[in-house]
Amino acid sequence: MKFDLTNKSTEELLERQELLAVEIPQETRDAMTEDEIEERADELAAIKAELEARKAAAAEMEQKAEEVALEQGEPIIESEDRKMYDINTAEYRDMWIRNLQGNLNEEEKRAYSSSSTNAVPTLVSDKFFEKMKKLAPMLSEITLLRIAGNIKFVAEGTRNPADSKHTENSANSPAADTTVYVQLGGFEFLKIIQISRTAKLMSIDAFEGWLVNMLAGDIARAIDNYIINDGTNGIAALTWTTSTNQIVAANYGYGNVCDLIALLPAAYDAEAKFLVNKKTLYTKIAQIVDSVGNPIFVPDTVTGVGGRLMGYPVVVDDYVVSSNGSLYLGRWTDVVGNLSEDIHVDADESAGFTANSTMYRGVAVFGSKPAKTDAIVRLVSTTD
Repeated sequence: MKFDLTNKSTEELLERQELLAVEIPQETRDAMTEDEIEERADELAAIKAELEARKAAAAEMEQKAEEVALEQGEPIIESEDRKMYDINTAEYRDMWIRNLQGNLNEEEKRAYSSSSTNAVPTLVSDKFFEKMKKLAPMLSEITLLRIAGNIKFVAEGTRNPADSKHTENSANSPAADTTVYVQLGGFEFLKIIQISRTAKLMSIDAFEGWLVNMLAGDIARAIDNYIINDGTNGIAALTWTTSTNQIVAANYGYGNVCDLIALLPAAYDAEAKFLVNKKTLYTKIAQIVDSVGNPIFVPDTVTGVGGRLMGYPVVVDDYVVSSNGSLYLGRWTDVVGNLSEDIHVDADESAGFTANSTMYRGVAVFGSKPAKTDAIVRLVSTTD
């Protein structure tokens, strides 16, 4: 007889197997027919075969998962009960942090050393990334990729309009549209911090928070500064031409801001935002009024950050230089960045041996570049 056991849980099968395996009392057996006895034996055999098949399938899936993890370079740590920890688990996160603290016992060290890499756990990496976006405003504004290695990004270039009127059956030439290629490499951004061996006494959560604040925070600030001010690939490194993509004024007034807005092509208006240093915003821009005396800047009194200037959102970033009172207006998604390697953390006790301390180094690899130069305009002062 065929038994359909696929809809039964393993626990149910084990319970049924235990029940059927109990020896039948003689008086009960005498009352059973041959078909009933045979059916009982067949069901017991079917349950045994199903359990063995499930066990084999589980082992095969575990083996495949381990092979995939090894191919992808993800750490797999195996404890005595053969429970597999991977980069996404809380168990791996705890062991990774305790290893940085130097708090693993010998058995745990052997288990940890069996991993194929010292990769940052996903749970910690996500916190690093969120911290970076919070402290580096431009990371939330640009087109941000997270692709390993160098990349070539294709962006829209010159667009030509379609023929306004087409003569039926006449031949048309393709529009002379162009594309823009942005080649992004990677630059190392690193932070080294030193802490006494009292770090061993910190809880796992406290130590994780310390790493996130100290390493991710400072690396984020360095990347933010690079996006705006790098001499080769930064926004400030664009070629600025007065009356084309730049307005130069001694003291900012309502007319200067209007002239700046006029320079930005209307196609970018829907997503355009101002970018300015907080000092410039409140010492120069916020004090400007329009022709009827209304302030042109309306602060965001709910969040206390930014606001709207002439209807456009304002991004406040301290890495916009205040020495020339720069006020940028642009569609910042046309700046492309790639975090090709998330923050990686290493510890070294030998560097701080005499001070009884440990050095921690965080390194991220990032590159960015404006894809379209006509999508950004700026106003600068000659009196700062």
